[in-house]
Amino acid sequence: MLLNYRDDRLYFGLEPQVCLADLVQSLEEPRYVYDLRHFARRYEQFQAAFADLPHMIHYAVKANAHPAFLRRVAALGGGADVVSGGELQRALDCGIPPERIIFSGVGKSQAELRLAIASGIKQINVESIGELRRIIAVAEALDKPARVAFRCNPAVDAETHPYIATGFRSHKFGIDAEAVMACVSLVLAAPRWASVVGVSLHIGSQILDVGNFAEALRNTRPLASALRERGFRLATFDVGGGFGIYYDTGDETREQDNFARYAEVIKQGAQGLADEILFEPGRFLVARCGILLGRVEYVKATPYKTFVIVNTGMHHLIRPALYQARHRILPVVRRAERTVTADVVGPLCESSDFLALGVELPEMREGDWLAIADAGAYARSMASEYNLRPFPEEQFIVE
Repeated sequence: MLLNYRDDRLYFGLEPQVCLADLVQSLEEPRYVYDLRHFARRYEQFQAAFADLPHMIHYAVKANAHPAFLRRVAALGGGADVVSGGELQRALDCGIPPERIIFSGVGKSQAELRLAIASGIKQINVESIGELRRIIAVAEALDKPARVAFRCNPAVDAETHPYIATGFRSHKFGIDAEAVMACVSLVLAAPRWASVVGVSLHIGSQILDVGNFAEALRNTRPLASALRERGFRLATFDVGGGFGIYYDTGDETREQDNFARYAEVIKQGAQGLADEILFEPGRFLVARCGILLGRVEYVKATPYKTFVIVNTGMHHLIRPALYQARHRILPVVRRAERTVTADVVGPLCESSDFLALGVELPEMREGDWLAIADAGAYARSMASEYNLRPFPEEQFIVE
């Protein structure tokens, strides 16, 4: 496991591991720590699982946009899935070629589309009829055609938190089959400025039921067939991302078993859909490889409950407050003392500023350090400087 105790001191990472008790001796402020080796191992595992299927991994930059991850993806031959002009520019700056970049997202601006089309990226995943009109206009102004794929809404109510479900009819993402056919008419009227290269879907994030992915593929197959009947050769079929991890344990065995089931579902469901199958993994690659370290400032016992107040909080890891997500919280030094049920809370002027509610911890003292597990994804990338508290530094374990 990436986090384990030796003589009651917490160690992190692949072997050789880092002793966190030694690391925090020189720290005063919170810090993100990442094991880049684990990220690369996960990428290579994902690649191997689909070795017999023509495919490309497009790392979801939104999960963690640190240049170290993007440079490693580039070195491994992968691509990027971006959702903003800033992410697109960073991917390019980190050496990911434009022909390995796909652009998703519902609100692409004129400037973002100019950058995407001028750069010659692999494809733009179209989310609405209005967006396609804008793409055609920008392409004509630049005198450069755009490669587009239609992001289908497959009407799958994925089993995940409602804030991160994206593939049902009531969600803002994607377009239905009727709207796709209206988009086809626009493309046929402006063939010089937009070429249809594929179909895309994405049903949400942190999905553990692989049956949701099977349903999405079944629901999208008729659309792919209809496009081929209209004369479009589908070079790509983008199955999106969203495959989740088990945050409740550090043992990855169950997760690996579920990933094997996911791979079989995709390989069966994607047969014959396009020349190349595209993936947008983020969390599965990067979540496990990161932790957030925070120091206990106070232990506040009241007649109602005990608060462990730390120098980090929802401004550095918003998932617990936003999604009611549960991250394991481990003392850097474990004492053989009685446990206490406590809320682990941050320093912000918000009652929503917590990292865990009602968790069992060894009795904590001021100056102790805690490690919040599985913080590689959607921690730093969603962090803020609320209350003018600075972003934590980011530290990498490379070798």
